[in-house]
Amino acid sequence: MMFISSEDYGFGVTSAAISLPDTVSVYALAVMSNHLHDILSGRRDDCLDYFGQREKRIRSYLAATGRKVDLRYFKPDIIPIESLTALRNEIVYVNRNGYVAHPEHTPFSYPWSSGMYYFNPAANGDSLLYSSLSYDGKRAVTHSRMINLPDHYSVKNGAITIPSFTRIRDGECFFRDAHQYFNLLSRSAEAYSEVAKRLGDQVFLTDDELFSALCVLCRKEFGQPKPSSLSPNDKISMAIRMKKQYAASNGQIRRMLRLDAGIVQELFPE
Repeated sequence: MMFISSEDYGFGVTSAAISLPDTVSVYALAVMSNHLHDILSGRRDDCLDYFGQREKRIRSYLAATGRKVDLRYFKPDIIPIESLTALRNEIVYVNRNGYVAHPEHTPFSYPWSSGMYYFNPAANGDSLLYSSLSYDGKRAVTHSRMINLPDHYSVKNGAITIPSFTRIRDGECFFRDAHQYFNLLSRSAEAYSEVAKRLGDQVFLTDDELFSALCVLCRKEFGQPKPSSLSPNDKISMAIRMKKQYAASNGQIRRMLRLDAGIVQELFPE
């Protein structure tokens, strides 16, 4: 994993801020333990440049902290977003990524993502202007001698704040209103599935979200109230569907269908 401690995750955010060229805008981002998500606007070459600079700074940070991390597969995968509907779904997907991976968070509390700032003005505040820091203070944030940053950048908890370098207010304008955003955030499992396939992500629903989706399928297609009520053969069919359609983990399949771990492992070797 690239990021383990709060300081690591904070630098993951800061690395975006200090690598961002004037020609690229960020509408949403999330720093995860072993990958990054960014919704960007800009020329392809400029976006690749941004990632190259960010990768270089992350490598330098890890080396300085004595961490040996295999980054051979840490490569950018630029995927065009070609419609307003797709853009909305992608922003929502990125903003809820930390919540899905960390059960201690809600979509509005994960601190290393733009998700906590969308339609949530109360999340802003209690930050210092980066320009007000001492030379040593600036170096402590950037982990480099490169300390000249835009005047509007601010700092909180040792990292550049996400709202100070992203276009969150513009990102909000892609939605009709806060109600539409929240509805997509909490009720769009099928859309998450499509985005996850595009991005190659493996987990995109929490247990509760997946269970709700499966109950709907069980009632509609098998006439049963919940996954554990299915016949043995139907459980196998549902397990395959869970893996293909919802990228469910083996643990999720085992728990929700109450299947023997050996059967699940035989179906989906890990």
